[in-house]
Amino acid sequence: MTQFIHPSAVSYKDIDLSWMIGRVVTEVSFSEPELWYFSFGPEVSIGVECLWRIVEHGRIGLTSDDHGHQFGLPAPVDAVARSTDALSGHRVTAVQLRPFTADLVIEFTDDLRLEIIPTSSGYEAWQLRDAAGMSYIAVGGGEVSKWKP
Repeated sequence: MTQFIHPSAVSYKDIDLSWMIGRVVTEVSFSEPELWYFSFGPEVSIGVECLWRIVEHGRIGLTSDDHGHQFGLPAPVDAVARSTDALSGHRVTAVQLRPFTADLVIEFTDDLRLEIIPTSSGYEAWQLRDAAGMSYIAVGGGEVSKWKP
């Protein structure tokens, strides 16, 4: 039997992500063709189907688009291993959800940021699930909806 999910639109001002402060990334995984997961513990995760990048000390250190490309290196870039290595052990210090674009910027200790950047006006970009089971979904065009089973 198919289950239909009917998320409801939510205003940016009604989304409080401060509960993420203090959390650490426990795992980064990738599922072909383009679904990335950033886990922040057993019940908290962000599924990403758009561009993401890690900014270290103000410079781009890695992006989802780098995965599998060799760039003249001895082996192709393993963005799963590199992002896990870069983010592990760093605590979240701030979270910003940018109005109108649904960019999600997660700041960590040691001048490190994970930026999730929606790139479609129609497709879902990311889904964030909190410890209480609430899901927030960047549904395209910069809008965010929420859903709880």
